[in-house]
Amino acid sequence: MKRIVIAAVAAFAMLGAAQAQTQTQPSPFYGELGYTFLKLKEEGLSTRNGAIRGIFGYAFHPNIAVEGMLGFAVNDDSVTFVDPTFGPVDVKVKLQNSYGIFVKPKYAFDKVEVFGRLGWTRSKIKITASVGGASASASESDSDFAYGAGVNFNINPRTYVGLDYMRYYSKDGAKVDGLTLGVGYRF
Repeated sequence: MKRIVIAAVAAFAMLGAAQAQTQTQPSPFYGELGYTFLKLKEEGLSTRNGAIRGIFGYAFHPNIAVEGMLGFAVNDDSVTFVDPTFGPVDVKVKLQNSYGIFVKPKYAFDKVEVFGRLGWTRSKIKITASVGGASASASESDSDFAYGAGVNFNINPRTYVGLDYMRYYSKDGAKVDGLTLGVGYRF
C-alpha cells in the first residue's frame, strides 16, 4: 500500500513539474515595436525619414515564423536641388504608410537570435515640390519584394531587443531601405 501511495505522490509531483514548465514557455505569438531610420532614394535625390514600425508574428516552428508589418512616418526630410529651368527646387519626401507580410527564417542560440525576412511590402510616399512661392504635391503607392536580416538579444524568455536592416522597395531606380531598433514581447 505504501508503494502505491509513494508512486501516486511521485506521479502527481512530476505532473505538477511538467505543468509548471509548460506555463513558463511563451506562446508562439509575439509583437515588436521599433523606430526605423529610413533612406529614400529616387532619381538622384536622397532623403532620410523616420518611422514607427510594428510587427505581429506567429512562430509555427522553432526556426520559422510568419509576420505582418505596419509602419507610419514620424518625420520627413527635404532636399534642395537646382533645376536649369526653374532654379532652386525644394523637395519634401514623406513615407505616409507601409504594410507587408513576411516569412522569417531564424536560428536561436543562447540569448541571441539571428534571422532573415522575405516577403512583400506596399508603401505610400508623398512628395511635395516647391519653386518660388508655388508648390505641388503627389502621392504614390507601390509594392515590391522585400528582404532583410537582423539580430535579437533576449533580455528574458519573453522580452527582447533587436536590430534589423530591411530593403522595403527597389524598383525603377527608387529604393527604400531601413534600419530598425526595436523591442519585442512574446505573449
